[in-house]
Amino acid sequence: MKKGSVLTLVFLGVIAYLSISLIWTGSKYQCNVCITYNGIEVCQDVEGMDKNDVIQNGVSTACAGAANGRTESMECGMTPPTKVTCKEL
Repeated sequence: MKKGSVLTLVFLGVIAYLSISLIWTGSKYQCNVCITYNGIEVCQDVEGMDKNDVIQNGVSTACAGAANGRTESMECGMTPPTKVTCKEL
């Protein structure tokens, strides 16, 4: 086998291992995060392993629907959420 073929197989093996391990571990938290920015309230359902990361991802995702442009998105991201409801899976 050529060196490139071996490296490709090793790379694909690592990707397969990571994919399977992520599928088996799954998410630990599911949160509904709401944010109000410029009079617009947007709520998002998000899942993940770390509660703080899940909430921050929810804020970022909700801000994508409430803010226009980079500056507003950054301002919205610094706004505390109006409602956060989390449950452990």
